[in-house]
Amino acid sequence: MPSLGGVCALVGENLEPLFECEIVWKGDKIVSIEGKKEGKFEGRVVLPSFVNAHTHIGDSIAKEAYVGLTLEQTVDPHTGLKTKILQSSTKKELVSAMRKALKQCVALGVTHLLDFREGGVEGLKLAKAACEGIGVQLALFGRLSKPPLKQRVLSNERFSEAELEELHKVCEAAHGIGVSGANEYSDRMLEQIREVAKAHGKLVAVHCLESKNTRNRLKQVFGKDEFQRCFTFLKPDIFVHMTCATRKELALASKTATLVCCPRSNAALANGFPPLREVLKHKGALGTDNVMVNSVDMFREMEFAYKILVGLTKKPFDDVKSVLKAATLNARPLLRLKPLCVDGDANFVLLNLKKLKPFWNLHAVIVNRAQEENVEMVVKQGLVVKTLIRQDALTA
Repeated sequence: MPSLGGVCALVGENLEPLFECEIVWKGDKIVSIEGKKEGKFEGRVVLPSFVNAHTHIGDSIAKEAYVGLTLEQTVDPHTGLKTKILQSSTKKELVSAMRKALKQCVALGVTHLLDFREGGVEGLKLAKAACEGIGVQLALFGRLSKPPLKQRVLSNERFSEAELEELHKVCEAAHGIGVSGANEYSDRMLEQIREVAKAHGKLVAVHCLESKNTRNRLKQVFGKDEFQRCFTFLKPDIFVHMTCATRKELALASKTATLVCCPRSNAALANGFPPLREVLKHKGALGTDNVMVNSVDMFREMEFAYKILVGLTKKPFDDVKSVLKAATLNARPLLRLKPLCVDGDANFVLLNLKKLKPFWNLHAVIVNRAQEENVEMVVKQGLVVKTLIRQDALTA
């Protein structure tokens, strides 16, 4: 059975360090973790692999195209630049760009992504083709190939039979349904999305309160704001962004759903910053969002998140571990994955931090200073998908 010895391991739900540790796994499960609660840190640490809780891998072909544009100009499903670029690109170009981004994920220690995928069933097929043989798992959240016309939304119409049939096919082929936003659908359509997902036993994720402009856009039409419509009719399992959410809204949403924040994306698209202290209290997760806006680098996302939550509140924040949990553990239940533990899934990253010594706080040095060059090995479901060490050194 393969094993790793002489490492520090961040184990369990609280990422507690075990020193002079040996990890043994068989197939895709960890069978043994033995170590000491106190000991000498030699420089190599094993932690749960990164779960990038919100991405749009499909727009990998449009890196930096957003510069100088607003959120709506960039990603509006009807008229946004992203939509135009995706429609004008060939399948080969799209798959090639996605593969490059996914390979970068592996190099950075990301083994799982929760990805919003445009383009209906065909879009899902392209994403699945892109990740073949790369060593990363895409949990795909699909949508209709074309959004309903705005006039139909304003009239509170239901989906047509053809749209409903496509939605069922999308749900069958995906991990769930990814809703671009409540403002793109009528109340009746939001209810139908939930019903379809429930019928297939799948998840629903939604962009919500990404900017101040989206909150009240259709309130005069439907009598409820964006969050109220999501909470009442869609009842999602995942709320993405919540940049402008109140404490009450975050508390309500977190009772039934996972909160996911993308602070670098929110900043780049001029939407401010999410209320990260509150989100972390509710065990929220981190994602890097659109590849056209950000790299898929969870190290950069963690550092940015920690620095802004301190800078914006102007208060010290010593729970750096909660930021690391947001990047590794907090989205795991959505994929039915466990932390680093006996009988847990063998999804972990080995970091070599020798060049970063000396330091005072292990969790903080990972959040604030680690980067791709420190990733020595990545294991996904028991398979080594990246390694800079000899394979024979892994055999016990």
